[in-house]
Amino acid sequence: MNCSGCPARALSPLPAEKSLEMILDALYEIARYELAVVLSFESSQILRVRKARGPLYTPRLQHHTIDLTKRQDLARILSQKSPYLFDPTLAHTDTYTELIPMPQNHSCLIAPLYIDDTPIGMLTLDHRLCEQFTPDVVRFITTLSKLISLAVAQTDASETLSQKSHALLTERNALLAPQSPAFKNMIGTSPAWTRTLDAIKLVAASDLPVLVCGETGTGKELVARTVHQLSTRSDKPFVPVNCSALVHSLAESELFGHEKGAFSGAVGTHRGRFELAHGGTLFLDEVGDLPLELQPKLLRVLQDGVFERVGGERSVSVSVRIIAATNINLSEAVTQGKFREDLLYRLDVFPLSLPPLRERAEDVALLAEHFIQKIKTRPGFERTQLSPSAFKKIFSLTFPGNVRELRNLLERAALLARGDTIGAEHLVCRTPESGTQTTVYPREHTEVSESVQPAIPLCIRDSSCMVRCTQGKKEETTLVVNFHQAQRAAIQAALDASNGKIYGANGAAEILGLKPSTLQSKMKKLGL
Repeated sequence: MNCSGCPARALSPLPAEKSLEMILDALYEIARYELAVVLSFESSQILRVRKARGPLYTPRLQHHTIDLTKRQDLARILSQKSPYLFDPTLAHTDTYTELIPMPQNHSCLIAPLYIDDTPIGMLTLDHRLCEQFTPDVVRFITTLSKLISLAVAQTDASETLSQKSHALLTERNALLAPQSPAFKNMIGTSPAWTRTLDAIKLVAASDLPVLVCGETGTGKELVARTVHQLSTRSDKPFVPVNCSALVHSLAESELFGHEKGAFSGAVGTHRGRFELAHGGTLFLDEVGDLPLELQPKLLRVLQDGVFERVGGERSVSVSVRIIAATNINLSEAVTQGKFREDLLYRLDVFPLSLPPLRERAEDVALLAEHFIQKIKTRPGFERTQLSPSAFKKIFSLTFPGNVRELRNLLERAALLARGDTIGAEHLVCRTPESGTQTTVYPREHTEVSESVQPAIPLCIRDSSCMVRCTQGKKEETTLVVNFHQAQRAAIQAALDASNGKIYGANGAAEILGLKPSTLQSKMKKLGL
């Protein structure tokens, strides 16, 4: 048999919950039930609904439980191990009477589920008409219940394994994430950024949809990639999609793919981004710009993991984690009729709000150092460094474009400095007066408070010393060992350059831009 046209993922293991769903769908072809429900034991006397299908299905069934101490009739049936068909002429309390109104006389069949001699749950079938379940159906259920028992046991084992895996991954992320390659570009120690990193470590271990909110340039895609790299899907694809860049007429094909001949120019079958991301993560950047007519289809994939290609009739199943990002208020977009409310609820399961750079003043120096070090890896830029005057100017600016604007400013300055020391004159800031779009503005107050003192990174040097590293807020700063070492080295270099002089002109305090009393306090803490 030639399987060259079959996608490789068709041979991947079927999720346990999906197996249960397929069994119930197949059963419908034989039993023609109106409601089929599989329940399993949550505790010794409590049954919980695991899966429900049929025309009478209601979402209220999803979390429904049955206490067998209050339903002795069901407990007796369960102990008999054989399917039981209620006599419609005899009164009995319906299994879901508080959720679904049923006529007094109707068809009701219950099949206990066992693995060997251990009860694990039950299957219930209901129909509003009498005598719907024939003896042949009952005999078939006797056999099928064994298969359903295996599917339930598999689902329970899968859930237990998933819970243990989630717990281990959460613990691993809490302990090791800062040292992992996934965090190598997550620069910053400010309280606002530290809270963001903690949230990333927490949500990465789950498989929940994530909605990353933040201004332009705050690092939304970087955060999405980090969540993916710390998750159980890290060895699978990460597929980014910029929703605002999708051509409106081709957006559906781009996301969901198309079949040959679906439209003019569709010369072959095309796999969309959802299929490309199967097993991994799909990042929907600027999700607020997704065409309104495509939002119901996205909602269906989020709910069921199923869609059809453009021009196709066959359903395609995928396992994809969705991380969406936006720089607009989606709640306002819902009010304006530009975004579906039900889709927002599906995406906004775990919101991640990224702080703008103005709320991360302590991180500016570390970010500047990070970008300068990256610039220095390029041919011809090995000597790039920041002068103290350039650093001072950076800290006198605000960045409406956030981290991206800071990076662009430094890359432009490195080019203007021709790969040598960047001076204040190389930090070209576009202003309203220049007639171009404003991206960087001078601060109204150029002095920085002691609590968020600007940090001069190791890449900034003058003729006499290495310069200082980041000081975070004293009451909340979390520092790593190399940060202490860098501070110590910078202060020692300043002391050497000043021949041990702290106060006055050309003293270590002046070189480092610190008050003498502050420098002495730091020296005492660092053992200098």
